[in-house]
Amino acid sequence: MKLKTLALLALTTGIAMADTASSGSDASSRALFYGLMAVAAGVSIGLGALGAGVGAGSAIRGAEEGMARNPNMAGKLQTIMFIGLAFIETFALYAMLFSIIFVFTGIFSGKAGF
Repeated sequence: MKLKTLALLALTTGIAMADTASSGSDASSRALFYGLMAVAAGVSIGLGALGAGVGAGSAIRGAEEGMARNPNMAGKLQTIMFIGLAFIETFALYAMLFSIIFVFTGIFSGKAGF
């Protein structure tokens, strides 16, 4: 738990430092900013996929246990499991969508028009 907290703190500190460095016109500070933004996008996609994978595995495990206990309910459990898996996969897709938006729209560099 401490390692996760330390890694998250280091990532947010690096992004905050890159954000303050991006206010200047120095090319190296802009490269640092966009490099750390790419790393943050990769981490967000990875965490979204990890969460979706853990959730899907838990849902499948629960459905398999239910089918093993009561084989007559296999059809209903399988239908509910597939609906749940569709909802679980949306988390990974949203993580990918947000990462693409952050990287390619220039939302943090002031070019997006907000």
